[in-house]
Amino acid sequence: MSGEYIWVFFFLLVLVVFVALWLYARRVKDNLDSSPTVLAEARARVVLTEKAVGQLRALSADPILLKQDEAGVRVQIEHRPMLPLMAFVGQEVSAALAEAAGRVSEKLGARWVVVLTVAEDGGVSVQRLV
Repeated sequence: MSGEYIWVFFFLLVLVVFVALWLYARRVKDNLDSSPTVLAEARARVVLTEKAVGQLRALSADPILLKQDEAGVRVQIEHRPMLPLMAFVGQEVSAALAEAAGRVSEKLGARWVVVLTVAEDGGVSVQRLV
């Protein structure tokens, strides 16, 4: 008879742990769903040197996605995969991307994701995504 009590106790313990984990996961999901991930109208203009603007314009006519986090700065151009900024070392565009990342960090801090757009008038605007 004591063997049956152990199995019942074990089953109830597993059930309680399962319910507790389910409630915790649900609370985490609700918190993630309620937090905003995109900041609307978070636009800024950054001032870059003429050489950097020319390099960025030559790199791509489309906007450039820049991301900075603990791993460093990463860049996505057009439909290519995201690459670390170090992948551009040795190229002239590397300095332009580093300058742009530095200017964005001055305005937005250490962690950000932005879309960098070079305008026809030579101005550079950034729209913060995260």
